[in-house]
Parts: sequence; C-alpha cells; structure tokens
Amino acid sequence: MNFREYVSILKRKIKTKEQVIFVCIGTSDILWDSVGPLVGSYLKEKIQNKYIIGDMNRNICNKKDLIFYYPRLKNKYIVAIDVAINNQLHNDIYVSNNYISMGTALNKNKGNIGNLSIKAGISNWQSITFSEVKDMAQFIAKGILRI
Repeated sequence: MNFREYVSILKRKIKTKEQVIFVCIGTSDILWDSVGPLVGSYLKEKIQNKYIIGDMNRNICNKKDLIFYYPRLKNKYIVAIDVAINNQLHNDIYVSNNYISMGTALNKNKGNIGNLSIKAGISNWQSITFSEVKDMAQFIAKGILRI
C-alpha cells in the first residue's frame, strides 16, 4: 500500500478527531516490538497527549494496561497500532477495519483492542535494525498526522 492509500483509508474511517484515540501497543524493551511505542512518542510531539495511549516511556502490553486506560477509551473510535510478524520477504504496513489481538506473535491472548488497526508487518524480526523500526514508525505517524 502506498502512502496516499494509507492516509485515504484513515480519513474515511475517522469521523472527528475528538472521537479518536490512538493506542500504540508494544514494548520499548524489544527492538522489533517498539514500533507502536515509537509511533506514540512521535505523535505526542505533534498532537495532544489526550489522543494517544502508549509511548516509549509508558508501554501498552496487556489487558491490565487496557483496563487502566478504559475511562479514556470508553466511547471512542480506537485506532490500534502494533507490530505483526509476517511471512513476506519485506516489511510492510497493513491497515484493517478490525481489532488487534495483542500477543498473537507469542501465541498469547493479551486482549483485543481497536476499531481500526494499523500493523507494521516485520518479515525478519531476528535481524531488523533500529533504522528499519524507526522508519516504519515515522511512516505510520506521518500518515496519522496528515489526517
């Protein structure tokens, strides 16, 4: 998917910014899983914190985290952002009109979240570089900021 298609999908799905909250899932402790927290940190530099949950300092990794933030999530259109291990030969970004199941890559059920999901598909998590993770996170954040 190219950048223009990505932004177009997000624009169609998101009604007004007041109703939207971005949940950036992952942990800053694991390089390949830090795409979501990096997106959260990039977004917090540009838009108000009340629209973003999860960043490099405060990771969203499980149901407990979601329960803690439930008052902020209630009655909002939730855009969930996470990483996914894919079987492709290259990294890619996927936008879906569906929730994210946290922990799927580790065969764990850590909760479902989102009305719309953005997944950074990583093909070779064992050898991914910080530069690749950073580029994917910036690409996602720039798409969101163009809405």
